[in-house]
Amino acid sequence: MTAPVTDRTFPEPRTAPGTATGRSRPPVDVVRTLTEVFLDAPVGLAVLDAEGVEWAANARWEQLLGGRRTEGAMVPWTDRLPAADRDRAARAVTSAFALPARDAVLVRLTGLRLTVRALGTPGLCVAAAEADDGTPDAEHSEREAQLRLALEIVDLAAWSVDADTLRHRWFAGSEKLYGITPGPAGEGIEEVIAPEDLEAATTAFYRAVDGIEPLDIRCRLAAGDKAGRWLRVKARTYMLGDPPRRTLVGVTRDITDTVHHEDRLRARADNAADRADRIQDLATTLLSATTTDEVARAVADHFCASTDAIGALVVVPEDGRLRTMAGSGTGVRMGALMDGTPLDRAGATARVMREGKALYVRSRAEMRELSGGDPHHWLDHTRARSWALLPLTHGALLFGYAREHDFPVTERTLLLALAGLTSQAMERCGLVQARIDLASAVQRALLPEELPDLPGLRLAARYSPARDGVTVGGDWYDAVRLPDGRCALVIGDVEGHDVEAAATMGQVRTAVRAYARTRLEPSEVLAHANALLCSLDTSLFTTCTYAVVDRGRGELTAATAGHVPALLGLADGTTRPLAPRPGPPLGILPTASYPTLRVPLDGARWLALLTDGLLEGPDLELDAGVDRLRHSVPADAGDDPARLADALLEAAASTGHRDDAAVLTACLEPAHP
Repeated sequence: MTAPVTDRTFPEPRTAPGTATGRSRPPVDVVRTLTEVFLDAPVGLAVLDAEGVEWAANARWEQLLGGRRTEGAMVPWTDRLPAADRDRAARAVTSAFALPARDAVLVRLTGLRLTVRALGTPGLCVAAAEADDGTPDAEHSEREAQLRLALEIVDLAAWSVDADTLRHRWFAGSEKLYGITPGPAGEGIEEVIAPEDLEAATTAFYRAVDGIEPLDIRCRLAAGDKAGRWLRVKARTYMLGDPPRRTLVGVTRDITDTVHHEDRLRARADNAADRADRIQDLATTLLSATTTDEVARAVADHFCASTDAIGALVVVPEDGRLRTMAGSGTGVRMGALMDGTPLDRAGATARVMREGKALYVRSRAEMRELSGGDPHHWLDHTRARSWALLPLTHGALLFGYAREHDFPVTERTLLLALAGLTSQAMERCGLVQARIDLASAVQRALLPEELPDLPGLRLAARYSPARDGVTVGGDWYDAVRLPDGRCALVIGDVEGHDVEAAATMGQVRTAVRAYARTRLEPSEVLAHANALLCSLDTSLFTTCTYAVVDRGRGELTAATAGHVPALLGLADGTTRPLAPRPGPPLGILPTASYPTLRVPLDGARWLALLTDGLLEGPDLELDAGVDRLRHSVPADAGDDPARLADALLEAAASTGHRDDAAVLTACLEPAHP
């Protein structure tokens, strides 16, 4: 073997047949790299420029082209070929430069098979030569048979299209995929594609024929027993034949099974995403639940949708027995059967609650073994065939499945996580319920159990707790029969909603009631209560309105400590606000004063003392709330204090206020002559 040609000597510019004048040298590093790559290649390889001049070649190339050429010669390599081959070889080089990147020209010469492909470096191409001794058709037929067999093994159809005539040739595999006999006759590929895929496939096909980009599409077959099957079609343009012609060479493969597998994976991913959304919805519902019953109901209603279960059941221990809190699906019937069962006879369910460990029961036989033979005949009343029994902090969560279930690790992890969320929600709701019970007890202790029976007045009061249901209300009211026969009506609102606020409310109410009995004017009662509250060194304050009804003198006196206006109903059916000039809330300024307002009772029909929960809301200011409420009282409600109080609360319900609200109403009976 001759030595490889490397780093050729570049002569001074000269003119030689087939060359340009003053040729410039290509990048040395490119030539050197390619030469090193070519060195031991089993085929002849050479780097050529657009004029066909060799810039690098390996020994096999020199051997195939007739030995080592003169160093530095600038004549085209085609001069080393037989005269009959030179034009075809030159056209192959020219055609290679006209093709898109990575496309090749194939040409058969005397004793050689030549492949030419343009390089990324402008003006250079690489040529590969293999010996072709012309023996034929036996060896070529053998190779062709082997290729056809290989295509059949891998389920590929091979085909080609003449870019000029658009004539198709099916080489192999077409009969199996399309029902088309191999050979130059028959339909084109676009004629067997399903109509819904035809437009996109045709566009891609002609772009490939025109050499714009390789063909790579998925499409479905149109008709026959292959209708609906998916194909993957790939093709690229080459220069083939003698003379070289632009030819689209492609292969097609049936990918129906792959597409169906991808569809299953997508469906599985969609199901997983949908399940994740449902789990998120369940978690949100659990977080917003305020009672353990709401938690149980949320789990029963949403948990099955988050898993493959056909029924869910939440049970808790109570007085030595199982109590069913909620069920869904098959869990409804099962819950009815299990409710009230003694814990010592509750089998697997009691074991889960006792040990705090989950049980995954794969079959009915296993459930009978765990439950001692199904003594309650529960299994006769359910369609479930396997179960997941999960411990809660106080109780158990049961799920039934229609088929025997293996409970893989991923599913067990999900079930335990959801059971943990349920336990946390139930614990939180237990604490909330305790706060609700405390709030109710405190409220009942601080508000008067009943209102006094006063001559000439009929009284009623209503209290509406805060909408969250878990805070101690700060609103309070009272009615006091004074020693001289007059009646004192009081209403107030303490800042805050905790135990300290409740204590302050009790202190203020007691102080006002005590000062009221000393026959002081409303302004003096509030001043004394304010001084007392300031002396208690509390950070809380309270608003308050104190009014005295004197039927003997026919007069109403009132003072207010930063409280909202009251309403005064008149005999003519109108209502007007009663708003004494306010002083500051109690507990802020020790020396504060509270002016007294005096109003004649002539023409007065009723009086209503209110808190801000009836007048203000997120989108409702105080003045607008007062006007809205005074125009909402039915004309005939002023004769019944209870009906009047209910009407005021109902009218105020649309304010959107989330705080508690209180109203104290007094209806004035007509004076007897």
